Amino acid sequence: MNRAQMRSRCPTILEERPAHLPNYELRFNKKVRGGSGGPNIQPSQGNTVHGVLYKIEETAFRMLDRYEGVPQHYRRIEVKVTPDGDPPVQPVPAQIYIATKVEKGLRPAPHDLNAILEGAGEHNLPEAYLVEIKEAAGVA
Repeated sequence: MNRAQMRSRCPTILEERPAHLPNYELRFNKKVRGGSGGPNIQPSQGNTVHGVLYKIEETAFRMLDRYEGVPQHYRRIEVKVTPDGDPPVQPVPAQIYIATKVEKGLRPAPHDLNAILEGAGEHNLPEAYLVEIKEAAGVA
């Protein structure tokens, strides 16, 4: 969600806007370097993940796939997300990354958690969702 982080991975962003994905939740259950928990989303009935919908050029997916470690660490799938707006907007197809292997009991590195919280703040995501992020990280 963090603009600077996204631009470092994908320099050409055509559009960005807050969006949400129903029936998923945020977890820090992807083991990353140093043994900390990287962010991951997973299906979870009744929950919602808030984030940012970035419109990028098709060729940029190769760079993102390489950064995310597709297919060994993450897989990219298509889902329907709902852009935030008033009046409400219809769901649109979007690509997300899901960890291929997860573990229990992991916590994010402080700098990773801060980047996520900064991104949430940059895009004015709901305050209640920032609390959910901290709870998922085990710091609330």
